[in-house]
Amino acid sequence: MVPAEGSPDDTVVPRPAQTPPPAGAGAASPGQIDAWLAQGRLQLAQQAAVALASAQRAAQAARAIDYQHGVLGALLLSARARARVTTDPAASQDELQCALALAEALGDEQAQAEACQLMGNLHAARGAHAPALDAYQRDLVLRRRIGDRRGEAGALNNIGLVHRRMAQYPEALAYLLMSLELAEGRGDLRAQAYAFTNIGAVLADMDDTTPALQYLLRGLETVRGTDDRVLESSVLCALGRLLKKTGHLQEAQARLQEALQLAQRDGRLAETGEALLGLALVQMQQGALPRAERLLLEALGLARRAGDRLAQAEVLLALGRARGQQGEDAAAIELLERALALATPLQADQLAGRVHRLLSELHERMGRFEPALRAFQAFHACQDRISGLDTQRRIRSLLSRADLERAHRDAELHRQRGDALATALDAARESEREKQALLAQLARQSDLLRQLAREDGLTGLANRRWLDAQWAQECERARRYGHPVAVAMVDIDHFKSVNDRFSHRVGDEVLRRVALMLRDSVRRGDIVGRYGGEEFVIVWVETPLAQAAAACEKLRERVAALPLHDLHPDLRGTTVSVGLAGVDRQPQDDALMAAADAQLYRAKAEGRNRVCW
Repeated sequence: MVPAEGSPDDTVVPRPAQTPPPAGAGAASPGQIDAWLAQGRLQLAQQAAVALASAQRAAQAARAIDYQHGVLGALLLSARARARVTTDPAASQDELQCALALAEALGDEQAQAEACQLMGNLHAARGAHAPALDAYQRDLVLRRRIGDRRGEAGALNNIGLVHRRMAQYPEALAYLLMSLELAEGRGDLRAQAYAFTNIGAVLADMDDTTPALQYLLRGLETVRGTDDRVLESSVLCALGRLLKKTGHLQEAQARLQEALQLAQRDGRLAETGEALLGLALVQMQQGALPRAERLLLEALGLARRAGDRLAQAEVLLALGRARGQQGEDAAAIELLERALALATPLQADQLAGRVHRLLSELHERMGRFEPALRAFQAFHACQDRISGLDTQRRIRSLLSRADLERAHRDAELHRQRGDALATALDAARESEREKQALLAQLARQSDLLRQLAREDGLTGLANRRWLDAQWAQECERARRYGHPVAVAMVDIDHFKSVNDRFSHRVGDEVLRRVALMLRDSVRRGDIVGRYGGEEFVIVWVETPLAQAAAACEKLRERVAALPLHDLHPDLRGTTVSVGLAGVDRQPQDDALMAAADAQLYRAKAEGRNRVCW
């Protein structure tokens, strides 16, 4: 999880009192107290314990001479330092409540805003979403009132983060795009890096991998122009998790190792645990389960020390999956129930949905069909809240509008900075080594983006994003010319058992072979792509429904006859269930796809290995 904004650089510098009371014999002066606080802020990044001692010393001295601004500055510094050196939130919360009351009494709205921001960070780390949102919203109001544009961008970012944790993705994206617009307007690289990274993380949660990768790469490039290594570690973790999801395991492991080194160097518990979790997931996908479990147990200990219940739930989910892959179903279910107990109060639908789905599979494998059905229904309830059609439309609308506005801003910026860019280009050309390194990096990123833009990394078929675009285009063409069109959703039956019995490596090869057979079974003008997991979609272009049904039946028979025993002696073959829908004219994109999905569920319910239309 990307950290909330609010670094030591944002700490309020206390204003000296207009007429400070005279210091008694041996007492510190307001100037000395301000100096201690300034030194503590410098120490905060690398020596939080020393900064805490400086804050406590300054607070004692300020109270001795009734220097209230000094007391306020010391309380805020102490709260920041305490958050880094202790997992006890009560002391930090007490200090922040005192700081907020004092700031209100002094009429210091800048200090009030900082106290609200820190209070929000404290609640967010504990998974208390409602009070975190209240604190961040109050921070936002104060920042706007005093004209603090940098603080406003940070407050918007933090509100977006809380919505992301609750899987409220359109709301999260709306706030993060506002934060990005403010940050770009100010030229604030650090705030831009936070916004880019969090937008990328939201899109990755929604499985929109291509734009997610674009935003995360921009976030990484931007954060490396700042001194924020904590954020750099988090960006690398998010990028590594996304690359792992798309099947680029070697590059994912390299990014996560780099993130781990940065986090361990700075002694950051949360970021270290996040990197260990990512590395464990890569190890699991490679089949190295003992190594993965060791990493997960270490990550779980760090999450507990940091008091991050959402991180604990995610690690417990991964541990449950690992135990399930080893056939320890009862132990896996126990771990998943613990994960669910942590995730449910946090309203973390995205994580809870994954837990429910795995619980359903494990209960079904154990022959416990009633709890399997309940878990499956809970999974779908989570999915409906997260990824409904309305949510997807709002996400696309927000991104399109933001892209258009950014294009206008970029065009104006390029016009104004033409001379500066030309000078920078001349300077870059003077260094051949730097230029070649930059070109090589851009080429690698361009190749990766080009591949991910259209192609599923595992099967080589069209990916979900490209498939959606082609489907919309084909429906428009069918409406315009009155051609028939049909769409089939194809799902490999009992695919989870292939992974569980024969390993993910065998499962991946089964997916590739089925995908190749599907691609070779359609006409040149038809469209075939991977919809997600073990599901595929075929668009039968200019094809009446009955003709498409006959083609699907032949396809089902070919899959059933597909030889797979060379992958494993006990793997005799596999089957698919197919849901088909079609119209002769005026197709409705979403309705037709939903109809095919409903037919697929019917095929599953009627016993699998069949075509329903």
